[in-house]
Amino acid sequence: MALDVEVPNPPDLTNRGVPAGFEGDVDELASPAVFHRAELEQVLRDGAWQEAFREWTAYTDLSEVEYRTLRDHGCFEALDLYWDPSAERLRADVPSIPTDVDDEVTRSLFRTELSDLCDVVVEMIEDAYWEGEPRWTDDIFEEEPTGEPAFEEESRPEPTFEEGQGNESEFE
Repeated sequence: MALDVEVPNPPDLTNRGVPAGFEGDVDELASPAVFHRAELEQVLRDGAWQEAFREWTAYTDLSEVEYRTLRDHGCFEALDLYWDPSAERLRADVPSIPTDVDDEVTRSLFRTELSDLCDVVVEMIEDAYWEGEPRWTDDIFEEEPTGEPAFEEESRPEPTFEEGQGNESEFE
């Protein structure tokens, strides 16, 4: 049975530290920008979140009451999506289940359903928005912007030579 609920706001991915599920070497990170959270948040806001959420509600086993419990505890907004530079893939982490949910069966259901939602979101981004390839390149040698304008070569019109002015090539 499909869950007929309003789509919550997408997760706010900015201002987060190192992801809980990150398996790479934290000491080797150049900056938090390697997780590309700002770009991912924009993709979510551009429609990936709403599409993935609607797809997930079509088959979730959550009741409307269980959905509201997760929503009211901010679990949807706490989902963490990020680019894992060490594995070179998109990943998602499920937040902790609220402590006031003391029934282990319900806690397990919540973890499973949030994990399924993460899988749908990742798949939606990769297939429908990236077409299999992320929209950025990780170049560890890329310099940080300096705030100075980039050098642009002046565009000059091609010289034209008129006949009789001594500019003709002897090879023409």
